[in-house]
Amino acid sequence: MKYIWEYDWFFIPTAMFLGSCGVLAMIVPYGHEILFFNNLRYEPFNSCFQFLTYCGEIWAFLFFGVAALFWRPRYALMIALVGLLSMPVMYLLKDAIGVDRPITYFEKKAALDNIILVPSTYMNRGQTSFPSGHTMAAFALFSLLTRMAGQKYERWGLAFALLAVLVGISRIFLAQHFLVDVIAGALLGLLLSGTVWWAAARFLPESKP
Repeated sequence: MKYIWEYDWFFIPTAMFLGSCGVLAMIVPYGHEILFFNNLRYEPFNSCFQFLTYCGEIWAFLFFGVAALFWRPRYALMIALVGLLSMPVMYLLKDAIGVDRPITYFEKKAALDNIILVPSTYMNRGQTSFPSGHTMAAFALFSLLTRMAGQKYERWGLAFALLAVLVGISRIFLAQHFLVDVIAGALLGLLLSGTVWWAAARFLPESKP
């Protein structure tokens, strides 16, 4: 079984993204990342990020899970397991931590007019911002797919990393999450997929011919 640092094509760009986000979170005032994208909220960016955010939803798990059934059924099981585990983990954390969504946060500050919103996007409200569930699901799924691709298709990891990163950015672009929500979601997703991959290697080893 390969160690995490051997999946260079995925984990190096992922580490660079998270490192950069960590630095920005320390120097950029809370909430200003939402305002940063105001000047970019127009077509085709609006439609692109609305589409990309779907890569962190159930449809992505269904697509890759069904595809895996025709490749290695055990991989389909792992994808399903990651998807099913991510939901209760996400909801439990959101409920326990209770951080205002960006819209709620800016409403309380009477500064909602400062945000340019993306048309036809449903805006989540309340205290369910931390962590970002879409980001968590995307990093969990695409890091898992990177491991499944293995050395033979290791360069696919770069595409998977880019997709995961763009899902995270889409949550800020659509004013659904703050930067720290995205960072936490990404780390949790990586932890979840790594745990499932380790457990599958230990308890569901591949049958040898």
